[in-house]
Amino acid sequence: MIAGSSGREDNSLNRIQELDALRGIAALVVLVFHFSLLNPQLLSFTKFGITGVDLFFIISGFVITMSLDRIQFGYQFVINRFSRLYPTYWTSVIFTFAIICINKIYLGYEPQHPLPIKDFGYNLTMFQYYFGVKDLDGPYWTMIIEMLFYLLMLYLFLTKSLKSAVAFLIPVILLGTVLTEFHWFQPFSMAYFKNFPLAQSLPLFVTGILFYRIFTKDKRLLLNCILIISCYLLQILLFTKTGRANYYISHPEYKAVLLVYFALFFLFVFGKLKFIVSRTTLFLGKISFALYLIHQYFSIYFLIPNLMKWGINYYVAAFLIALPICVLLAAGITYGIEKRVGRWLKQLLNKLADKIVLKTRARD
Repeated sequence: MIAGSSGREDNSLNRIQELDALRGIAALVVLVFHFSLLNPQLLSFTKFGITGVDLFFIISGFVITMSLDRIQFGYQFVINRFSRLYPTYWTSVIFTFAIICINKIYLGYEPQHPLPIKDFGYNLTMFQYYFGVKDLDGPYWTMIIEMLFYLLMLYLFLTKSLKSAVAFLIPVILLGTVLTEFHWFQPFSMAYFKNFPLAQSLPLFVTGILFYRIFTKDKRLLLNCILIISCYLLQILLFTKTGRANYYISHPEYKAVLLVYFALFFLFVFGKLKFIVSRTTLFLGKISFALYLIHQYFSIYFLIPNLMKWGINYYVAAFLIALPICVLLAAGITYGIEKRVGRWLKQLLNKLADKIVLKTRARD
């Protein structure tokens, strides 16, 4: 991504290929993990895929810092994020709701439960968590965490505190770890993590910020490395009582997987991660957001179970049928909606914003 003459982010230029490749790998391991929920024997090998979201969060910390570093005004960031995320997200929500309707109306899946029409409406906001409404599909749980991070970073940008982001966020992380380690069963601790779900993964986002500093040749290399190691230690302290990975993997396993992710990022910022870049990983990276959003309910509650009812072997149903279909659907959404509608929406919103800014300046 690169800023244009107006300071706007241009996603078509100067993309960092290693990050795209990492996105693709993260989306794929999450997908394989979810597919494996239907096969406990396979799950013993693929359970580590649940940590793919941790890799997504580190990438987000890096990318959002880079995005804010390359714009002039806060509204540009809002437009960039909105036009990048919501068209794909809305399409995915509509798609999943349609599959839920088919499951309930035609296939009799959970006939005792009414169609979640209300849930569908709230899910379109991406803030269903704060409305007390369940996610229509499993992967949506991470969206509120991402949105809270965006809002927090936007606040720091608007208050001209972005350069002090780490100094501001480290105490917040420390508060969360103290609460989990020493006051977990206290009402305040429960309320804190319930009302501020970003707290469970904040060290990962801050790690991304720190890696961006190293990537941009920040002079405080030793300090940044020490802080990255600190974020690693703080995140593994949060593991036992927060997040979802602890339902499937042990604490030592999480430490090892997270260490791999941090090592990959160290290789990346020092220019040693080119080996993961290929046509396949870059393609998966481009469609990763849509693939992440649409695969779970469609595959493990609809497509794979029905294929197995028709006598198709699980491995054939999952990896030779469901996986290619999910990839094709994600590619269609990415190139048909995210790229085209997102670009159109971004241009439209930028034009409207320009008019508002010009009118405001004329009044002043």
